[in-house]
Amino acid sequence: MNPAAQIQQKTPFIQSHYKAVLLSCSLVFTLPACTTLPKQPTQPVDNAFHTPTNDTTLAKIVLPLRSQNPDLTGYHVLYDPLEALAARIELINKAEKSLDLQYYIWDNDKIGSLALHALIQAADRGVKVRLLVDDNNAKKMEGIYMALDQHTNIDVRLYNPYRFRHFRAMDMVLDLKRINRRMHNKSFIADNQIALIGGRNMSNQYYNVSDNYQFSDVDVMLVGAASDEIIHSFDEYWNDDYAFPVRQLVNPRHYTLRYEGLKQQLADYNQEATVVNYLDLANRSHSFDEWLNNKIQFDWVKAEVVKDSPSKIKAKAKKEEHLNFQLLNRLDKPTQSVDIVSAYFVPEKEGAERLKKLSADGVNVRVLTNSFQANDVPLVHAFYSKYRQDLLEHDVQLYEFLSTPDSENLNTNTKEIAEKSKVSMKGLSRSSLHAKLMALDEKQVFIGSFNFDPRSAYLNTEIGVLLNSPSLARAVHYTMDENLSKYAYKLVLNADQNINWKIKLSNGNIRTYTHEPKMKWWQKAGMKFISWLPVEGFM
Repeated sequence: MNPAAQIQQKTPFIQSHYKAVLLSCSLVFTLPACTTLPKQPTQPVDNAFHTPTNDTTLAKIVLPLRSQNPDLTGYHVLYDPLEALAARIELINKAEKSLDLQYYIWDNDKIGSLALHALIQAADRGVKVRLLVDDNNAKKMEGIYMALDQHTNIDVRLYNPYRFRHFRAMDMVLDLKRINRRMHNKSFIADNQIALIGGRNMSNQYYNVSDNYQFSDVDVMLVGAASDEIIHSFDEYWNDDYAFPVRQLVNPRHYTLRYEGLKQQLADYNQEATVVNYLDLANRSHSFDEWLNNKIQFDWVKAEVVKDSPSKIKAKAKKEEHLNFQLLNRLDKPTQSVDIVSAYFVPEKEGAERLKKLSADGVNVRVLTNSFQANDVPLVHAFYSKYRQDLLEHDVQLYEFLSTPDSENLNTNTKEIAEKSKVSMKGLSRSSLHAKLMALDEKQVFIGSFNFDPRSAYLNTEIGVLLNSPSLARAVHYTMDENLSKYAYKLVLNADQNINWKIKLSNGNIRTYTHEPKMKWWQKAGMKFISWLPVEGFM
């Protein structure tokens, strides 16, 4: 049993098929919506900059750099999952005044436990910790959140909560419009000086320690002008009336775990050899601590944070408050190339027309998304596949991420991770694309939590940054040029205008599939049927 999973909390059990039945009924019969949002008293406004942090160690590193680069943003992209983890743990360890963390998912697993242990140590030394998590995936963690919240320096809030804590399907039936909208933002802020945003949640799959599959993802570390905007965004959500203190939602009598017990369990787990070895590997592989203290080097550019207003969850946001509107109005018109990487890609008619128009104008348009086998949400694949034929006919290039790349194309430290953290090689070799980024010409790069699909555009809230960085745009284009043939099928039309999937083998030969790889006939039929349903806007 995963040691992290041994953290004790009494969790009620609901059979998943009951949820599915109730949700289906709510969709089919379209019951009139009646809000199930719990009531809460007005909370005092709490803003990050109320806590002075200019005398902290991180400020002494960052502020001189900011003064040399006024009105600019310094960035450092975190591609490797080990570096991404090392960055988070080291920043928690270095924080002296405040930590503000906003996530869609925080799991009760190895990674979640490592981060919680570091947060408790920070709180014990006087750091003010604010943890904001979307309630959609919080059920298994609510006992742990209650225990954390007992610490005088830790405040935990759940966003857009379910009212029926033990029978959540009731909220779906009675209040589907609200429940279907989620806070998908991911942000991590240390001492108001350094911010991380991107696609990674706090869960094993994002840091190469899942026994089942790994998410291929990307984050960006930001200082300067953009980090200030991310801090303001966090405050907007923290002070929103949909952010509920966990103690107002969860009945403490349902859980026996208390703060001291949680602290001891996390401390014991943190001493286990596999955990120590994994953390040592993460720190050694990338020397993040040395980079931060001695060799810190950010690329400084003009940047703009694009973000959804919290009122989007209430379906009350103006179009100017939507990330997709902001992004479209801040992008330069591409003349050479557009590269889109999106785990879930459903362009809808308007998006498909934009891509086709760019291609017709001579712009090289490439899209990388998940193949059917790699997609962790197969329903999305059904609606993406509707657009493939038309896009290919208009010279938009499509690539689909492999679920199991050749062993020689795995990360160089895969075997060492397997040995030191006791993760199966089979799990480490299975991948799913989770990154969300876009590069235009040799000009701009977008990185964030926003997928290029209707759910990100209209339902969930998201955050991202648009970096005016020619060097990064070139790097994205070059990386895709070099690696797409190793990690993705290339979709092409044959002489009969049927889709083929081509992949370059390790021996240099090209294998061509005339039918969708690793999809059974009944799965293909199911995807086709689903694509006819009038639910594309929910994908």
